[in-house]
Amino acid sequence: MIETLHGTHEIVNFHGFHTVRFFLNTETEDYPPHWHAPGEIISPLENTYEVTVSGSPIVLSPGDVLVIAPGELHSIKAPPSGCRYILHYDALCFRQIPSISFLLSLLRPYSLYRAGQLPELTSTLRECICAIGKDESSGLPYRDVAVYAHLLQFFVALGRHGHVCEKFTGVARSKQREYTERFIAVCNYINDHCSEDLTLDQISEHAGFSKFHFSRLFKEFTGVTCFDYLNRCRVLYAQGLLTDPSLPVTEVSMRSGFNSLATFNRIFKTFAGCTPSEYRKLGGGPR
Repeated sequence: MIETLHGTHEIVNFHGFHTVRFFLNTETEDYPPHWHAPGEIISPLENTYEVTVSGSPIVLSPGDVLVIAPGELHSIKAPPSGCRYILHYDALCFRQIPSISFLLSLLRPYSLYRAGQLPELTSTLRECICAIGKDESSGLPYRDVAVYAHLLQFFVALGRHGHVCEKFTGVARSKQREYTERFIAVCNYINDHCSEDLTLDQISEHAGFSKFHFSRLFKEFTGVTCFDYLNRCRVLYAQGLLTDPSLPVTEVSMRSGFNSLATFNRIFKTFAGCTPSEYRKLGGGPR
């Protein structure tokens, strides 16, 4: 299934599709540690499937759905027999859709949905995956648009599932939707301005809350602190810059919003599992 591999960097060829590459995979081949710019979705139909993402081992059972974020190092061990859906998705095509862009930023390094625990959600997700496979191979006009629409439905289902429960303790139910929309907007603001010299004071003022009230609500909504969310966005931004071999790591650090190379190296390793220089080497860049 891996066509082009440079070190641990897989180059994914979408073969005419700019959004998705779909496989009904029955191979017994194991795949060594690798990463790629597109994200990946895996869902077994028959037998289990062993995936390790960023050092975390995961055993998938039939019906489970695993969503791997772009750029995450992962490996796969296949059973002697079995069948599973595997697809790669281009996350860049969702940058202009704020709510989906926000959702994808929360999926790192992966999100796992167990069929036994979430039967309705995983059934919906698998219907979307199956529809993608049918339309991709149909040969019908506008099949690329249909594939894109099914992938959007997939992420809409994930997003709505994530917001079924009340996110903000102590906030009236009538205010839940307003707060959800406000914090999606805040996260998108951070995504768009992460390379700038953002401070907690600036972000909380933009959100319309006091700094301390905002910090508590942000953690309830995203599951991480605002500082960690900002740094994660900056690391993602830096990963894109590191693909340009003409940019020194020091310049990448400055362009990504970090105030020192030492801080950049430390935070990058925390989120990416390796230093910026090591990450560049993984992609076959200059050593």
